[in-house]
Amino acid sequence: MKRRDLLNGLSLATLSITSARAQSMLGVSSAPAPSVPAPAAPLAAAAQTQAPKLDDTVGAGFNRIVIARWGDALLPDAPAFNPNALTADQARSQFPYDAVIAGLIAPPPAQDGIPRLVMVVANPTAPARMVFPGGVDIPDVAGRLQGATILNLQYMSGRWVTVDGGYQSRRISDGTLCEITGPVAAVIGSTVQGLLAPQAGCATPWGNALLAEGNAAPWLKRLAGVGYGYDDPAQAPRFGWVAELNALDPGAFPIKRTALGRFARAGIAATATQDGRAVIFMSQDAPGGYLFRFIAATAATDGTALDSGTLAVAQITGDGIGWIDLPNTVPALVGAVDAAANAGGSPFDAPGGIAIATDNSAIYLACGGNAARTVPDALNPRTGDDNGHIVALTPPGGDVTAKSFAGKVVLSAGNPATTPGTDYAAGSNGWLRKPRTLNLAPSGALWIGTDQKGDTSLGADGLFIMQTGGPSPYLLSTAYLAPIGAAMGGVGFGGKTVFAAVRHPGATPGASFNAPATRWPTLRPDMPPQTTIIGLVRV
Repeated sequence: MKRRDLLNGLSLATLSITSARAQSMLGVSSAPAPSVPAPAAPLAAAAQTQAPKLDDTVGAGFNRIVIARWGDALLPDAPAFNPNALTADQARSQFPYDAVIAGLIAPPPAQDGIPRLVMVVANPTAPARMVFPGGVDIPDVAGRLQGATILNLQYMSGRWVTVDGGYQSRRISDGTLCEITGPVAAVIGSTVQGLLAPQAGCATPWGNALLAEGNAAPWLKRLAGVGYGYDDPAQAPRFGWVAELNALDPGAFPIKRTALGRFARAGIAATATQDGRAVIFMSQDAPGGYLFRFIAATAATDGTALDSGTLAVAQITGDGIGWIDLPNTVPALVGAVDAAANAGGSPFDAPGGIAIATDNSAIYLACGGNAARTVPDALNPRTGDDNGHIVALTPPGGDVTAKSFAGKVVLSAGNPATTPGTDYAAGSNGWLRKPRTLNLAPSGALWIGTDQKGDTSLGADGLFIMQTGGPSPYLLSTAYLAPIGAAMGGVGFGGKTVFAAVRHPGATPGASFNAPATRWPTLRPDMPPQTTIIGLVRV
Protein backbone atom coordinates (compact mmCIF):
# COMPACT_ATOMS: atom_id res chain seq x y z
CA MET A 1 0.00 0.00 0.00
CA LYS A 2 1.46 3.36 -1.05
CA ARG A 3 1.19 6.26 1.38
CA ARG A 4 1.98 9.96 1.06
CA ASP A 5 3.44 11.57 4.15
CA LEU A 6 1.31 14.41 5.42
CA LEU A 7 2.59 15.60 8.73
CA ASN A 8 6.15 14.82 9.78
CA GLY A 9 7.52 14.75 13.29
CA LEU A 10 4.22 15.16 15.14
CA SER A 11 3.53 13.58 18.49
CA LEU A 12 0.45 11.36 18.63
CA ALA A 13 -2.59 13.55 19.27
CA THR A 14 -6.18 12.76 20.06
CA LEU A 15 -8.34 12.79 16.94
CA SER A 16 -11.26 15.11 16.47
CA ILE A 17 -13.89 15.48 13.76
CA THR A 18 -15.62 18.55 12.40
CA SER A 19 -18.70 18.26 14.59
CA ALA A 20 -17.97 17.84 18.28
CA ARG A 21 -21.51 16.54 18.74
CA ALA A 22 -20.71 13.92 16.11
CA GLN A 23 -17.65 12.97 18.15
CA SER A 24 -19.75 12.10 21.17
CA MET A 25 -22.17 10.00 19.14
CA LEU A 26 -19.29 8.14 17.46
CA GLY A 27 -17.36 7.64 20.68
CA VAL A 28 -14.44 9.86 19.68
CA SER A 29 -12.94 12.31 22.14
CA SER A 30 -10.86 15.41 21.49
CA ALA A 31 -8.54 17.48 23.63
CA PRO A 32 -9.09 21.26 23.56
CA ALA A 33 -6.66 23.07 21.29
CA PRO A 34 -4.18 25.42 22.90
CA SER A 35 -5.31 29.01 23.35
CA VAL A 36 -4.43 31.33 20.50
CA PRO A 37 -1.53 33.60 21.49
CA ALA A 38 -2.33 37.24 22.12
CA PRO A 39 -1.94 39.35 18.97
CA ALA A 40 1.58 40.62 18.47
CA ALA A 41 0.67 43.52 16.17
CA PRO A 42 -2.14 46.08 16.27
CA LEU A 43 -4.86 46.04 13.64
CA ALA A 44 -3.55 49.19 11.98
CA ALA A 45 -0.25 47.46 11.25
CA ALA A 46 -2.01 44.35 9.98
CA ALA A 47 -3.89 46.47 7.45
CA GLN A 48 -0.59 47.14 5.69
CA THR A 49 0.61 43.51 5.53
CA GLN A 50 -2.22 41.58 3.88
CA ALA A 51 -1.48 42.31 0.23
CA PRO A 52 -1.65 39.13 -1.89
CA LYS A 53 1.62 37.42 -2.82
CA LEU A 54 2.74 34.64 -5.16
CA ASP A 55 3.29 32.41 -2.11
CA ASP A 56 1.23 31.90 1.02
CA THR A 57 1.84 33.29 4.52
CA VAL A 58 1.57 31.14 7.64
CA GLY A 59 0.49 32.80 10.88
CA ALA A 60 2.42 32.71 14.13
CA GLY A 61 2.13 29.44 16.03
CA PHE A 62 1.68 27.19 12.98
CA ASN A 63 3.71 25.25 10.45
CA ARG A 64 2.15 24.56 7.05
CA ILE A 65 2.28 21.12 5.41
CA VAL A 66 1.11 20.26 1.89
CA ILE A 67 -1.23 17.26 2.06
CA ALA A 68 -2.98 16.68 -1.27
CA ARG A 69 -2.99 18.66 -4.51
CA TRP A 70 -4.87 18.67 -7.77
CA GLY A 71 -3.52 15.70 -9.72
CA ASP A 72 -2.33 13.61 -6.77
CA ALA A 73 -3.27 9.95 -7.01
CA LEU A 74 -6.47 8.99 -5.20
CA LEU A 75 -7.09 5.50 -6.58
CA PRO A 76 -4.41 2.82 -7.02
CA ASP A 77 -4.77 2.79 -10.83
CA ALA A 78 -4.42 6.55 -11.21
CA PRO A 79 -2.13 7.58 -14.09
CA ALA A 80 0.56 10.20 -13.68
CA PHE A 81 -0.73 13.78 -13.58
CA ASN A 82 -0.42 15.45 -16.97
CA PRO A 83 -2.14 18.85 -16.79
CA ASN A 84 -1.34 19.56 -20.44
CA ALA A 85 -3.38 16.59 -21.64
CA LEU A 86 -6.10 15.93 -19.07
CA THR A 87 -8.24 12.86 -19.63
CA ALA A 88 -11.41 11.55 -18.02
CA ASP A 89 -9.29 8.70 -16.61
CA GLN A 90 -7.10 11.20 -14.78
CA ALA A 91 -10.11 13.13 -13.54
CA ARG A 92 -11.88 10.08 -12.11
CA SER A 93 -8.83 8.80 -10.19
CA GLN A 94 -6.91 11.90 -9.08
CA PHE A 95 -7.57 14.65 -6.56
CA PRO A 96 -9.68 17.26 -8.41
CA TYR A 97 -9.14 20.89 -9.38
CA ASP A 98 -11.34 22.53 -6.71
CA ALA A 99 -12.04 21.66 -3.07
CA VAL A 100 -14.21 22.64 -0.11
CA ILE A 101 -13.80 20.52 3.02
CA ALA A 102 -17.21 19.11 3.92
CA GLY A 103 -16.18 17.23 7.04
CA LEU A 104 -14.00 14.70 8.81
CA ILE A 105 -15.54 11.46 10.04
CA ALA A 106 -13.82 9.00 12.36
CA PRO A 107 -14.42 5.36 11.40
CA PRO A 108 -14.79 2.71 14.14
CA PRO A 109 -11.45 1.85 15.78
CA ALA A 110 -9.57 -0.94 14.01
CA GLN A 111 -7.85 -3.85 15.69
CA ASP A 112 -4.43 -2.49 14.70
CA GLY A 113 -5.06 0.61 16.86
CA ILE A 114 -4.11 3.04 14.09
CA PRO A 115 -6.14 6.28 14.26
CA ARG A 116 -7.95 7.03 11.02
CA LEU A 117 -10.10 9.76 9.51
CA VAL A 118 -12.21 9.94 6.39
CA MET A 119 -12.21 13.37 4.76
CA VAL A 120 -15.20 14.35 2.62
CA VAL A 121 -14.50 17.11 0.11
CA ALA A 122 -16.93 18.96 -2.19
CA ASN A 123 -15.54 19.81 -5.64
CA PRO A 124 -17.68 22.70 -6.96
CA THR A 125 -15.96 23.99 -10.08
CA ALA A 126 -13.66 23.24 -13.02
CA PRO A 127 -13.44 26.46 -15.08
CA ALA A 128 -12.17 25.82 -18.60
CA ARG A 129 -9.95 28.93 -18.55
CA MET A 130 -7.95 27.58 -15.58
CA VAL A 131 -8.15 23.82 -16.18
CA PHE A 132 -7.44 23.36 -19.90
CA PRO A 133 -4.61 24.72 -22.09
CA GLY A 134 -5.87 27.60 -24.17
CA GLY A 135 -9.15 27.51 -22.27
CA VAL A 136 -10.54 24.93 -24.73
CA ASP A 137 -13.22 23.07 -22.76
CA ILE A 138 -13.40 19.28 -22.59
CA PRO A 139 -16.82 18.74 -20.98
CA ASP A 140 -16.51 15.03 -20.26
CA VAL A 141 -13.28 15.70 -18.33
CA ALA A 142 -14.75 18.73 -16.55
CA GLY A 143 -17.76 16.72 -15.39
CA ARG A 144 -15.45 14.19 -13.76
CA LEU A 145 -13.43 16.92 -12.02
CA GLN A 146 -16.47 18.29 -10.16
CA GLY A 147 -18.57 16.46 -7.56
CA ALA A 148 -17.10 15.10 -4.33
CA THR A 149 -14.03 13.23 -3.09
CA ILE A 150 -13.65 10.78 -0.22
CA LEU A 151 -10.08 10.63 1.10
CA ASN A 152 -8.55 8.22 3.63
CA LEU A 153 -6.17 9.58 6.28
CA GLN A 154 -4.32 7.64 8.94
CA TYR A 155 -1.85 8.46 11.70
CA MET A 156 1.28 6.30 11.87
CA SER A 157 4.72 6.73 13.44
CA GLY A 158 3.94 10.23 14.62
CA ARG A 159 2.55 11.56 11.35
CA TRP A 160 -0.59 11.68 9.22
CA VAL A 161 -0.51 9.96 5.84
CA THR A 162 -3.00 9.66 3.03
CA VAL A 163 -3.70 6.15 1.80
CA ASP A 164 -3.65 5.76 -1.97
CA GLY A 165 -6.41 3.32 -2.78
CA GLY A 166 -7.76 3.46 0.78
CA TYR A 167 -10.90 1.50 1.59
CA GLN A 168 -13.26 4.47 1.42
CA SER A 169 -11.34 6.55 -1.13
CA ARG A 170 -13.39 7.37 -4.22
CA ARG A 171 -14.72 10.08 -6.52
CA ILE A 172 -18.37 11.07 -6.95
CA SER A 173 -19.12 13.03 -10.12
CA ASP A 174 -21.48 13.55 -13.05
CA GLY A 175 -21.44 9.82 -13.72
CA THR A 176 -22.42 8.69 -10.22
CA LEU A 177 -25.85 7.16 -9.72
CA CYS A 178 -27.77 8.96 -6.95
CA GLU A 179 -31.00 8.01 -5.22
CA ILE A 180 -33.81 10.56 -4.73
CA THR A 181 -36.10 10.26 -1.72
CA GLY A 182 -38.68 12.30 0.15
CA PRO A 183 -41.88 14.09 -0.88
CA VAL A 184 -40.75 15.14 -4.38
CA ALA A 185 -39.32 11.78 -5.51
CA ALA A 186 -42.71 10.54 -6.74
CA VAL A 187 -42.84 13.51 -9.14
CA ILE A 188 -39.26 13.83 -10.43
CA GLY A 189 -38.13 10.22 -10.15
CA SER A 190 -36.28 8.07 -7.63
CA THR A 191 -32.85 8.08 -9.32
CA VAL A 192 -30.60 10.48 -11.22
CA GLN A 193 -27.15 10.29 -12.74
CA GLY A 194 -24.81 12.79 -11.16
CA LEU A 195 -24.03 15.09 -8.25
CA LEU A 196 -23.54 18.57 -9.71
CA ALA A 197 -21.89 21.71 -8.33
CA PRO A 198 -21.84 20.91 -4.59
CA GLN A 199 -20.83 24.18 -2.93
CA ALA A 200 -20.68 23.08 0.70
CA GLY A 201 -21.09 20.17 3.06
CA CYS A 202 -20.90 19.08 6.65
CA ALA A 203 -20.46 16.07 8.89
CA THR A 204 -23.58 15.08 10.82
CA PRO A 205 -23.99 14.00 14.46
CA TRP A 206 -25.16 10.60 13.22
CA GLY A 207 -21.94 9.93 11.28
CA ASN A 208 -22.91 10.70 7.68
CA ALA A 209 -21.95 13.61 5.43
CA LEU A 210 -24.22 16.11 3.71
CA LEU A 211 -23.27 17.57 0.31
CA ALA A 212 -25.25 20.64 -0.76
CA GLU A 213 -25.66 21.16 -4.50
CA GLY A 214 -25.44 24.69 -5.84
CA ASN A 215 -26.71 26.09 -9.13
CA ALA A 216 -26.57 23.14 -11.53
CA ALA A 217 -27.86 25.03 -14.59
CA PRO A 218 -24.40 25.96 -15.98
CA TRP A 219 -23.25 22.37 -15.58
CA LEU A 220 -26.34 20.95 -17.27
CA LYS A 221 -25.67 23.23 -20.23
CA ARG A 222 -21.97 22.41 -20.28
CA LEU A 223 -22.57 18.64 -20.09
CA ALA A 224 -25.48 18.56 -22.54
CA GLY A 225 -23.46 16.62 -25.11
CA VAL A 226 -21.76 14.25 -22.68
CA GLY A 227 -24.69 11.96 -22.00
CA TYR A 228 -26.83 10.97 -19.00
CA GLY A 229 -29.71 12.93 -20.55
CA TYR A 230 -28.38 16.30 -19.39
CA ASP A 231 -29.78 17.92 -22.53
CA ASP A 232 -33.30 17.06 -21.35
CA PRO A 233 -35.00 19.98 -19.53
CA ALA A 234 -36.72 17.43 -17.29
CA GLN A 235 -33.34 16.81 -15.62
CA ALA A 236 -33.16 20.22 -13.95
CA PRO A 237 -35.53 19.44 -11.03
CA ARG A 238 -33.29 16.51 -10.07
CA PHE A 239 -30.49 18.86 -9.05
CA GLY A 240 -30.20 21.57 -6.41
CA TRP A 241 -30.78 19.25 -3.44
CA VAL A 242 -28.88 18.11 -0.35
CA ALA A 243 -27.33 14.67 -0.79
CA GLU A 244 -26.70 12.49 2.26
CA LEU A 245 -23.79 10.05 2.03
CA ASN A 246 -22.52 7.29 4.26
CA ALA A 247 -18.87 8.07 3.58
CA LEU A 248 -17.66 5.05 5.53
CA ASP A 249 -19.39 2.66 3.10
CA PRO A 250 -17.57 2.69 -0.27
CA GLY A 251 -20.64 1.15 -1.92
CA ALA A 252 -23.18 3.66 -0.61
CA PHE A 253 -25.13 5.80 -3.07
CA PRO A 254 -25.55 9.54 -2.44
CA ILE A 255 -29.20 10.12 -1.49
CA LYS A 256 -30.80 13.42 -2.48
CA ARG A 257 -33.24 14.37 0.31
CA THR A 258 -36.05 16.44 -1.20
CA ALA A 259 -37.69 17.30 2.15
CA LEU A 260 -34.87 19.85 2.65
CA GLY A 261 -36.01 21.90 -0.36
CA ARG A 262 -34.47 22.72 -3.72
CA PHE A 263 -32.26 25.80 -4.01
CA ALA A 264 -28.62 26.67 -4.64
CA ARG A 265 -26.85 26.48 -1.28
CA ALA A 266 -23.78 28.27 0.02
CA GLY A 267 -23.60 26.76 3.52
CA ILE A 268 -25.01 23.90 5.55
CA ALA A 269 -24.62 22.67 9.14
CA ALA A 270 -26.25 19.84 11.07
CA THR A 271 -27.03 19.25 14.71
CA ALA A 272 -29.53 17.30 16.81
CA THR A 273 -32.10 18.18 19.45
CA GLN A 274 -31.96 16.82 22.99
CA ASP A 275 -34.53 14.22 22.00
CA GLY A 276 -32.37 13.15 19.03
CA ARG A 277 -34.09 14.76 16.04
CA ALA A 278 -31.97 16.06 13.19
CA VAL A 279 -31.89 19.83 12.60
CA ILE A 280 -30.27 21.28 9.47
CA PHE A 281 -29.46 24.96 8.84
CA MET A 282 -28.86 26.05 5.23
CA SER A 283 -28.08 29.32 3.43
CA GLN A 284 -29.08 30.30 -0.09
CA ASP A 285 -26.23 31.16 -2.46
CA ALA A 286 -27.39 34.61 -3.62
CA PRO A 287 -26.50 38.29 -2.96
CA GLY A 288 -29.75 38.55 -0.99
CA GLY A 289 -30.14 34.94 0.12
CA TYR A 290 -32.39 33.34 2.69
CA LEU A 291 -31.53 31.30 5.78
CA PHE A 292 -33.46 28.03 6.08
CA ARG A 293 -33.99 25.50 8.88
CA PHE A 294 -35.19 21.90 8.59
CA ILE A 295 -36.41 19.97 11.65
CA ALA A 296 -36.77 16.25 11.10
CA ALA A 297 -39.91 14.50 12.29
CA THR A 298 -38.00 11.48 13.61
CA ALA A 299 -34.71 10.62 15.31
CA ALA A 300 -31.52 11.49 13.45
CA THR A 301 -30.37 7.88 13.62
CA ASP A 302 -33.42 6.80 11.65
CA GLY A 303 -32.22 6.03 8.13
CA THR A 304 -35.05 8.10 6.65
CA ALA A 305 -34.98 10.98 9.15
CA LEU A 306 -34.33 13.58 6.43
CA ASP A 307 -37.31 12.47 4.36
CA SER A 308 -39.98 14.13 6.51
CA GLY A 309 -40.07 17.22 8.68
CA THR A 310 -40.61 20.97 8.65
CA LEU A 311 -38.76 23.43 6.42
CA ALA A 312 -38.76 27.06 7.60
CA VAL A 313 -37.25 30.39 6.57
CA ALA A 314 -35.78 33.07 8.85
CA GLN A 315 -37.44 36.47 9.14
CA ILE A 316 -35.51 39.31 10.77
CA THR A 317 -37.58 40.77 13.59
CA GLY A 318 -36.05 43.58 15.62
CA ASP A 319 -32.64 42.42 16.72
CA GLY A 320 -33.26 38.70 16.14
CA ILE A 321 -35.03 36.28 13.85
CA GLY A 322 -38.30 34.37 13.82
CA TRP A 323 -38.89 31.15 11.89
CA ILE A 324 -41.77 30.88 9.43
CA ASP A 325 -42.79 27.37 8.44
CA LEU A 326 -43.12 26.76 4.70
CA PRO A 327 -45.87 24.65 3.14
CA ASN A 328 -45.02 20.96 3.05
CA THR A 329 -46.02 20.62 -0.60
CA VAL A 330 -44.16 19.59 -3.72
CA PRO A 331 -44.39 23.09 -5.31
CA ALA A 332 -43.04 24.73 -2.13
CA LEU A 333 -40.15 22.25 -1.86
CA VAL A 334 -39.20 22.47 -5.54
CA GLY A 335 -39.53 26.26 -5.49
CA ALA A 336 -38.21 26.82 -1.98
CA VAL A 337 -36.89 30.32 -2.70
CA ASP A 338 -40.24 31.52 -4.04
CA ALA A 339 -41.98 29.90 -1.07
CA ALA A 340 -39.59 31.69 1.30
CA ALA A 341 -40.23 35.04 -0.36
CA ASN A 342 -44.00 34.55 -0.30
CA ALA A 343 -43.85 33.63 3.39
CA GLY A 344 -42.03 36.83 4.31
CA GLY A 345 -38.46 35.54 4.69
CA SER A 346 -35.70 38.14 5.10
CA PRO A 347 -32.72 38.32 2.74
CA PHE A 348 -29.23 38.29 4.23
CA ASP A 349 -26.20 39.84 2.50
CA ALA A 350 -24.74 36.86 0.60
CA PRO A 351 -25.18 34.31 3.40
CA GLY A 352 -22.59 31.54 3.36
CA GLY A 353 -21.00 29.28 5.93
CA ILE A 354 -22.78 28.19 9.11
CA ALA A 355 -21.26 26.86 12.34
CA ILE A 356 -23.13 25.50 15.36
CA ALA A 357 -21.75 25.39 18.91
CA THR A 358 -21.45 21.93 20.45
CA ASP A 359 -24.20 22.66 22.99
CA ASN A 360 -26.40 24.46 20.41
CA SER A 361 -25.98 27.69 22.37
CA ALA A 362 -24.96 29.72 19.31
CA ILE A 363 -25.19 29.56 15.54
CA TYR A 364 -22.81 31.66 13.45
CA LEU A 365 -23.58 32.82 9.91
CA ALA A 366 -21.07 34.30 7.47
CA CYS A 367 -22.40 37.05 5.19
CA GLY A 368 -20.25 38.06 2.23
CA GLY A 369 -21.78 41.49 1.67
CA ASN A 370 -24.29 42.94 -0.79
CA ALA A 371 -23.44 46.17 -2.59
CA ALA A 372 -27.04 46.44 -3.82
CA ARG A 373 -28.58 46.74 -0.34
CA THR A 374 -30.22 50.13 0.18
CA VAL A 375 -32.05 49.58 3.48
CA PRO A 376 -30.11 48.27 6.49
CA ASP A 377 -31.51 46.15 9.30
CA ALA A 378 -30.23 44.81 12.60
CA LEU A 379 -28.46 41.80 11.05
CA ASN A 380 -27.40 43.47 7.78
CA PRO A 381 -26.18 46.80 9.12
CA ARG A 382 -24.50 48.44 6.10
CA THR A 383 -25.82 49.63 2.76
CA GLY A 384 -23.80 49.38 -0.43
CA ASP A 385 -21.32 47.10 1.33
CA ASP A 386 -19.42 44.29 -0.38
CA ASN A 387 -17.10 43.44 2.53
CA GLY A 388 -19.47 41.36 4.63
CA HIS A 389 -20.02 40.55 8.28
CA ILE A 390 -20.68 37.70 10.72
CA VAL A 391 -23.91 37.17 12.63
CA ALA A 392 -24.29 35.26 15.91
CA LEU A 393 -27.75 33.76 16.56
CA THR A 394 -28.71 32.55 20.03
CA PRO A 395 -31.47 29.93 20.42
CA PRO A 396 -33.19 30.27 23.84
CA GLY A 397 -31.73 27.67 26.17
CA GLY A 398 -29.96 26.03 23.23
CA ASP A 399 -33.31 24.97 21.74
CA VAL A 400 -32.60 24.99 18.00
CA THR A 401 -36.28 24.24 17.30
CA ALA A 402 -37.49 27.46 18.99
CA LYS A 403 -39.66 29.86 17.02
CA SER A 404 -37.31 32.81 17.55
CA PHE A 405 -33.59 33.41 18.15
CA ALA A 406 -31.77 36.46 19.44
CA GLY A 407 -29.15 37.81 17.07
CA LYS A 408 -26.34 40.32 16.70
CA VAL A 409 -23.53 41.25 14.34
CA VAL A 410 -20.21 40.26 15.94
CA LEU A 411 -17.84 41.35 13.18
CA SER A 412 -18.15 43.92 10.37
CA ALA A 413 -15.51 43.12 7.76
CA GLY A 414 -13.30 45.25 5.57
CA ASN A 415 -9.87 46.86 5.58
CA PRO A 416 -10.01 49.23 8.57
CA ALA A 417 -7.61 51.61 6.84
CA THR A 418 -9.98 52.22 3.92
CA THR A 419 -13.47 50.93 4.78
CA PRO A 420 -15.94 52.86 6.94
CA GLY A 421 -18.03 50.86 9.38
CA THR A 422 -15.58 48.05 10.07
CA ASP A 423 -15.78 46.64 13.58
CA TYR A 424 -13.11 44.41 15.12
CA ALA A 425 -12.48 43.67 18.77
CA ALA A 426 -9.76 45.76 20.36
CA GLY A 427 -6.37 44.06 20.07
CA SER A 428 -7.19 42.16 16.87
CA ASN A 429 -4.18 41.66 14.59
CA GLY A 430 -5.93 40.83 11.34
CA TRP A 431 -8.77 41.96 9.09
CA LEU A 432 -10.80 40.23 6.41
CA ARG A 433 -13.21 40.67 3.49
CA LYS A 434 -16.05 38.45 2.30
CA PRO A 435 -16.25 35.72 4.95
CA ARG A 436 -17.51 32.50 3.33
CA THR A 437 -16.76 29.43 5.47
CA LEU A 438 -17.12 28.98 9.23
CA ASN A 439 -15.93 26.12 11.41
CA LEU A 440 -15.84 25.87 15.21
CA ALA A 441 -12.75 24.27 16.73
CA PRO A 442 -13.05 21.93 19.73
CA SER A 443 -11.73 24.84 21.81
CA GLY A 444 -14.72 26.95 20.74
CA ALA A 445 -12.74 29.34 18.53
CA LEU A 446 -14.41 30.23 15.23
CA TRP A 447 -12.30 29.69 12.11
CA ILE A 448 -13.32 32.04 9.30
CA GLY A 449 -12.38 31.41 5.68
CA THR A 450 -12.77 34.15 3.07
CA ASP A 451 -13.57 34.04 -0.64
CA GLN A 452 -13.28 37.10 -2.90
CA LYS A 453 -13.92 35.00 -6.04
CA GLY A 454 -10.29 35.24 -7.10
CA ASP A 455 -10.17 39.05 -6.98
CA THR A 456 -7.69 39.53 -4.16
CA SER A 457 -6.55 42.97 -5.33
CA LEU A 458 -7.88 44.52 -2.09
CA GLY A 459 -6.14 42.00 0.18
CA ALA A 460 -5.35 38.31 0.39
CA ASP A 461 -7.97 35.72 1.25
CA GLY A 462 -7.16 33.61 4.26
CA LEU A 463 -8.08 31.91 7.51
CA PHE A 464 -8.79 33.95 10.62
CA ILE A 465 -9.52 32.87 14.18
CA MET A 466 -12.19 34.68 16.19
CA GLN A 467 -12.54 33.97 19.89
CA THR A 468 -16.14 33.30 20.91
CA GLY A 469 -15.69 33.48 24.68
CA GLY A 470 -13.16 33.95 27.42
CA PRO A 471 -11.56 37.26 28.38
CA SER A 472 -11.41 38.58 24.77
CA PRO A 473 -14.61 37.68 22.93
CA TYR A 474 -14.54 38.35 19.16
CA LEU A 475 -10.78 38.99 19.17
CA LEU A 476 -9.52 38.24 15.64
CA SER A 477 -6.12 36.83 14.72
CA THR A 478 -4.61 35.76 11.41
CA ALA A 479 -3.83 32.06 10.97
CA TYR A 480 -3.06 31.91 7.25
CA LEU A 481 -3.02 34.08 4.11
CA ALA A 482 -3.51 32.36 0.76
CA PRO A 483 -1.53 33.14 -2.40
CA ILE A 484 -2.88 35.56 -4.98
CA GLY A 485 -6.16 34.52 -6.61
CA ALA A 486 -6.85 31.79 -4.06
CA ALA A 487 -9.81 31.44 -1.71
CA MET A 488 -10.34 29.28 1.37
CA GLY A 489 -12.56 26.21 1.29
CA GLY A 490 -13.20 25.46 4.95
CA VAL A 491 -11.28 23.57 7.61
CA GLY A 492 -11.41 20.41 9.72
CA PHE A 493 -9.69 19.52 12.97
CA GLY A 494 -7.42 16.61 13.93
CA GLY A 495 -5.61 17.09 17.24
CA LYS A 496 -2.81 19.63 16.71
CA THR A 497 -3.62 19.82 13.01
CA VAL A 498 -6.06 22.07 11.20
CA PHE A 499 -6.81 20.72 7.73
CA ALA A 500 -7.70 23.49 5.25
CA ALA A 501 -8.48 23.78 1.53
CA VAL A 502 -6.73 26.45 -0.55
CA ARG A 503 -8.95 26.86 -3.61
CA HIS A 504 -7.96 27.83 -7.18
CA PRO A 505 -4.67 29.71 -6.51
CA GLY A 506 -3.71 32.02 -9.35
CA ALA A 507 -7.30 32.34 -10.63
CA THR A 508 -7.54 36.12 -10.68
CA PRO A 509 -10.21 37.56 -13.02
CA GLY A 510 -7.82 37.90 -15.98
CA ALA A 511 -5.81 34.72 -15.41
CA SER A 512 -5.81 31.52 -17.45
CA PHE A 513 -4.21 28.07 -17.53
CA ASN A 514 -1.43 29.46 -19.69
CA ALA A 515 -1.01 32.69 -17.71
CA PRO A 516 -1.97 32.16 -14.04
CA ALA A 517 -1.29 34.84 -11.44
CA THR A 518 0.86 32.34 -9.50
CA ARG A 519 1.94 28.72 -9.88
CA TRP A 520 1.58 27.89 -6.20
CA PRO A 521 2.29 25.53 -4.46
CA THR A 522 5.18 24.27 -6.61
CA LEU A 523 5.99 27.70 -8.14
CA ARG A 524 7.47 25.71 -11.06
CA PRO A 525 7.10 27.16 -14.58
CA ASP A 526 6.06 23.76 -15.96
CA MET A 527 3.23 23.24 -13.45
CA PRO A 528 -0.15 24.96 -13.18
CA PRO A 529 -1.39 26.33 -9.86
CA GLN A 530 -3.04 23.57 -7.84
CA THR A 531 -5.85 23.60 -5.33
CA THR A 532 -4.26 22.10 -2.22
CA ILE A 533 -5.35 20.55 1.06
CA ILE A 534 -2.89 21.81 3.65
CA GLY A 535 -2.26 21.02 7.29
CA LEU A 536 -1.64 23.87 9.73
CA VAL A 537 0.23 22.23 12.59
CA ARG A 538 0.38 23.94 15.97
CA VAL A 539 3.90 24.43 17.25
